[in-house]
Amino acid sequence: MKLKKIISILVAAVTAVIIMTTAVSAVDPYNTYNYDAWWNAVPSQAGYEVTNTVDLIDQLKQLSDPSSEFFISEDEPSKMSDMKDFFFTDNGDIYIADTGNNRIIKVDINFNLLACYKTFNGSTLGGEILVDESGNEYVASADDFKHLKSPYGVFVDNEGVMYIADRDNQRIIKCVEETKTSAKILKEFVRPETELYDTQSFYCTKVLVDAAKNVYVICPAVNKGAIMFSDSGSFVGYYGANRVEVTAEVIRNRIWRKIASEQQLASLTKSTPVEYANFDIDKEGFIYTVTEVANASTDAVKKMNPAGYNILEKTADNNAFGDQVSITYNGTTYATRLTDIAVSDDNFINILDYTSGRIFQYDERCNQLLIFGFDQEEQRGGFNNPNAIDTYGDNIYVLDGRNNDITVFSLTEFGRYVHEAIALHNKGLYEEAYDIWQEVLKRDGSFYMGLVGTTKALYNQNDYKGAMKYARLAFYAGEYDRAFEANRQDTLRKNFTLYVVLILILVVILIVIRVLKKRGKIPQKLIATGVSFVAEKCKNGIAGIVEKVKKGGKK
Repeated sequence: MKLKKIISILVAAVTAVIIMTTAVSAVDPYNTYNYDAWWNAVPSQAGYEVTNTVDLIDQLKQLSDPSSEFFISEDEPSKMSDMKDFFFTDNGDIYIADTGNNRIIKVDINFNLLACYKTFNGSTLGGEILVDESGNEYVASADDFKHLKSPYGVFVDNEGVMYIADRDNQRIIKCVEETKTSAKILKEFVRPETELYDTQSFYCTKVLVDAAKNVYVICPAVNKGAIMFSDSGSFVGYYGANRVEVTAEVIRNRIWRKIASEQQLASLTKSTPVEYANFDIDKEGFIYTVTEVANASTDAVKKMNPAGYNILEKTADNNAFGDQVSITYNGTTYATRLTDIAVSDDNFINILDYTSGRIFQYDERCNQLLIFGFDQEEQRGGFNNPNAIDTYGDNIYVLDGRNNDITVFSLTEFGRYVHEAIALHNKGLYEEAYDIWQEVLKRDGSFYMGLVGTTKALYNQNDYKGAMKYARLAFYAGEYDRAFEANRQDTLRKNFTLYVVLILILVVILIVIRVLKKRGKIPQKLIATGVSFVAEKCKNGIAGIVEKVKKGGKK
């Protein structure tokens, strides 16, 4: 009986553990991590969790329903295909580039269908030589441009005007809604007819518009920066080209070019900048760019002012983005390829890694905050072909072009504490952020920015010993030195009166002894013994004081 009872208890315990493990896996299906001061990946709390995954199949069935206001045809696909991009407006409307189906889908923040732009009227193009699916050339007419051909990018300005990167038609469309299924073209931006643009094609993939209505375009074949048009359609120039990645081969070629013959120079590989993968614009008008090439470090992420200069070089605390080393997970090795960037209204920078499916979040000074998501499409929060990222409110949305769905990430309690603390920290309100940083460190004791924030808070509270402790944990050398110096000065200031009194007493004693010695009232042997005794005690006492000052003691 006793054996059966023991076995029953063990079975119950094992069952409970399995249930608990399953529950945890359902909430957090991927291992989250962060980086410490030495850029080692360490386990961390999840800052975001998956709260929804939407494929829009039910909503898009209306497109083939003759009774629906969104009806296009009975053959219209109800499933997305190879989605490349999406855009969130200020009121929460979402515009999706349904690339494989050559259409733009519009839904609200709850994913209710609002429109499907399939037909685009008013094109002024025609006469171009195009190639059909069989490879035969033909002269295009205006009707050939009524439909999109592989739309890769979409942007909507604050007036509701759409800009679409119609890749295979080699144009940017500026248009407005005409009906629930069609749009009216206002303008088309095509290949610039100028010697400055020396690329034969105009296969545009991404588009962005600033407050002055200047249009910025990314073409993978162009490495001089973003192509810039004015609102009237005229070519302005190139905006913010990347620099050449400095490698051993580049350095060797630069040296060799100084001594090589013309024939040898012709055989050298040319060093060219890497083109942008994607970009975003924040509420203040700064344009952020991201470069997709694996392991790129030069200009991987930039924040550019209107003149096209990267201001992160002077303002960022950190210039390393994505995973700093290749990550091996379940037998697969991942190297960072940054494919898209989204800047929230709170100035959090979110970068999507195409290879690993990770989202890397940074604050406005590029300090690493949270890492989440992964490349395993069979689980929630995993991606097969992550193409785009955007934000709305506190949520982060990721578009997967192979799963043909949108995943919604919401802040966890841990993530909310991190956001609240870093917002105060970046405003210089270090003491106000202290209690919140403590909540962060309760959940993740090695969270780097938590250690840094606590260091600054304690320093401002004149707790220099505490600041030294947390600075040491964060390997924050500059702040440790500052706290150490302040602690030493504070110790000297607090004990200054005591030190002066001790020195005065010593001086008086020496003077008295000298006077008594001259009068012969103190035997020579007693004087020698007394002086030696006092000197030894003073020597030990002063040495002790010096040692305590060095260590930051208060006595």
